[in-house]
Amino acid sequence: MENMNEIKERIRAMVKEEFGISPKVKVLAFGGAAGKIAEYISARKIPGVKTIAVNVDERVMGLAVDKKMWLGKEVLGTHKDTAGYVNVARYVVDRSKAWILEETNDADAVIIIAALGGGMGTGGALEAMKILKERGEKPMMAIFVLPFSLEASRREKAMEALREVKENDLGTYVTVDSDKMLNSPGVTLKRAYDTMYKEIFDMVARVANFTRVTIERKFEEMYLDKLDVIVEEKYAELLNEEISA
Repeated sequence: MENMNEIKERIRAMVKEEFGISPKVKVLAFGGAAGKIAEYISARKIPGVKTIAVNVDERVMGLAVDKKMWLGKEVLGTHKDTAGYVNVARYVVDRSKAWILEETNDADAVIIIAALGGGMGTGGALEAMKILKERGEKPMMAIFVLPFSLEASRREKAMEALREVKENDLGTYVTVDSDKMLNSPGVTLKRAYDTMYKEIFDMVARVANFTRVTIERKFEEMYLDKLDVIVEEKYAELLNEEISA
């Protein structure tokens, strides 16, 4: 049987939930490779995290994520993708600026995931970072997957993207290097990708947890006295109900 303190802590948790004290972290995954990572995150459920796959390829609609955004139909017509053109992806995302701002409006933090080196994963992700930076209201970070060094042209495009992020101070970012998968002899490619996905999942989980702790701390600072009063009132109500019964 619960003692008085256990009951009050349970009531406190319920009251916090009623006040909406939970993180809202939006994960925007740009491009096909990032979409698969978003699926991995979505399947494993992080409280407060919403995964959104963004692409110009209609296959985005088949992903098992919280939300799918198929952009660029009015721009690309019958073309299925950006064909690796960074500027085309930038243009498509810029035309969707209102949607990006609306989708992230209620977020406490935004995480952008992209595999650099292609069109949407490079131009789309960077344009979204630029849009969010101009609004400047949300904590934002990016998780970039770098292509294999063997993919010389894609690798160089990725390095150019990182230079742009730094030079224009578009936001905080971390990189996950695909080359690391080549350093584990005997490991299957599927196992290597699972390890990479798990690493990115853990990053997102840490951001969500940090966001939750920050929100709870602010809530406690602002409403601690009021929260204590509410808890005592609800505890008294429970006692009265038990006595009446």
